Amino acid sequence: MILTAMLAATALQMDALLEHGLQITTPSVTYTTFFNADGTYTTDVGIEGTWEMRGDEICVVRSTGEGGCAPVQADAALGDTWEGINAATGETVTYTIVPRG
Repeated sequence: MILTAMLAATALQMDALLEHGLQITTPSVTYTTFFNADGTYTTDVGIEGTWEMRGDEICVVRSTGEGGCAPVQADAALGDTWEGINAATGETVTYTIVPRG
């Protein structure tokens, strides 16, 4: 039962991320990531790679080899915003689900 609930929550998180874009804002840059159902992603600044969900985090690996994980808000929907910390820089990152455009 718990596993089923966790899988359902992960599916809801991914529905919003697959349907829309995830805008990532740091003190130095803002860009949007577009996740695809085949496990790949692209951005509007030329970054691409692969992704997977691990619990309540989305983990990416760039085509250049760098990678990391970021929190995903439960039941995220278009327009939702939340924050996390970039483990590499210590900067606060703001995540917003935006229309895929």
